[in-house]
Amino acid sequence: MTSLLGKFYTRIIGSQEDIASEGLAYILQKSATARRVFANVMQIDGGEDVVYTTQSVGDKLERPDISGKKHGREVVLIEAKFWASLTDNQPSTYLERLGEGTVLMLVCPDLRVRPIYNELKYRLQNSGQAFTHDDERHCFHVEPGKRLIVKTWREILESIRDGLRQDHDHKLLSDIDQIIGLCETIDAAAFVPYQSEDFSPATAKKICSFYHIVDKVIDELVKRDRADLKGMRSAGQYCGYTRYFKVDTFACALHVFFDNWKSESGTFFWLGFFETTDDGWKQTDEFKAKIQDIAGKFSLIPFERANFGTLLPLRPPLNENEDRVVAEIANQITVMIGMLK
Repeated sequence: MTSLLGKFYTRIIGSQEDIASEGLAYILQKSATARRVFANVMQIDGGEDVVYTTQSVGDKLERPDISGKKHGREVVLIEAKFWASLTDNQPSTYLERLGEGTVLMLVCPDLRVRPIYNELKYRLQNSGQAFTHDDERHCFHVEPGKRLIVKTWREILESIRDGLRQDHDHKLLSDIDQIIGLCETIDAAAFVPYQSEDFSPATAKKICSFYHIVDKVIDELVKRDRADLKGMRSAGQYCGYTRYFKVDTFACALHVFFDNWKSESGTFFWLGFFETTDDGWKQTDEFKAKIQDIAGKFSLIPFERANFGTLLPLRPPLNENEDRVVAEIANQITVMIGMLK
């Protein structure tokens, strides 16, 4: 859907998330129907009574985009996402802020549902919190009695629009159409407007470091006598870089894939395995099943990439120096290959 707001979104200075979340909060503040529909999406009883505000700062200075209170008690937090990454507060600090019978919802473009859901699952597992998950509905039940949900802008806004249409609320219908048009334009745009920080020397150093880390991990594996580079090569390709190596009877590939990073998982390092045969490198169905087993043991989401086979994401440690990052990625590769054997 085209809209005036969507047409001129690239000329709007400021956070796209703030504009969309302020617009959603405005609709919820103005319409009991919108609040009821929105509460049904989150499975909250008595949704018409929830009062929504924006940018409500918590005790740890966390600032969710929208907060909903019912009879003075905070029952829902909403975080708007387009292409920004999760912050350190998400989801742990936000969940700590909520009590039993509450909901934390992240709203994002269609293409980001899977990577955000995967990243949330990874963070919950590392936090040691007890939870169950529903991969089909992209939701978590986190003890004690809290729910964490990932929804798309389209799901949320179109549900509210349907409710407003039934009520013949033409004023708010026009307003929500503007927000839908904005969100659809941002979702569809291949180009994300540059920010001044994108051009800082630190950004350039970080991008170059992705390639250097791959080379240094390979050097580390060679030093550990875990990689054979005879006849192997490095290769650049669209949105990435690859180093090939052998370990025992396996051929391996360590990749940086920026397009996977955008659409599949919260990492840019990926590992591919192949069996070496007289007919070349292969991933048979049986071999792929082994890779799936490894993914399950590490709670990883494998990805099937054309011409590269089934890949497993590798997660570097955060806030560590280069030597520690190299060692940790090399350790992950060594363990995974050991499990293949």
